[in-house]
Amino acid sequence: MSSLKEKNRRILVVDDEVDVLEFMRIYLETMEWEVTAVSTVAEAFEELAKNPYFLVITDIAMPEMDGYEFVSAIKEQGYQCRFALMTGFGYNPKHTLIKIDKTVKYPCLFKPFNREKVTEAVNEAYELYHEDVGDI
Repeated sequence: MSSLKEKNRRILVVDDEVDVLEFMRIYLETMEWEVTAVSTVAEAFEELAKNPYFLVITDIAMPEMDGYEFVSAIKEQGYQCRFALMTGFGYNPKHTLIKIDKTVKYPCLFKPFNREKVTEAVNEAYELYHEDVGDI
């Protein structure tokens, strides 16, 4: 298991929608991030075992397990990374996501994506992850 924290520019994107994976991969690679895009939780765990990632961006609604369960499983296995969640539900103040966000503290990226928000979430995750890793 590659659970040790080390300086890196790797982002793991997990979503069962191919179009979302392709957009995120292309967009993030244009900003010189190293992106791995996978469509299943099983593939994501395979990638996490190979390399440390400073950020995992995951969809909330996936067939194998939802994004919250996925994040919990990653943390339980001891992987050291930051998280951002994606959803196609849009903003609704009564949505469970909004209530959970107050305690979970992960950025949520709404589909269709606001590129500025994606960039902000990635940059913030990079800074927070690397605070105790050494010089960036």
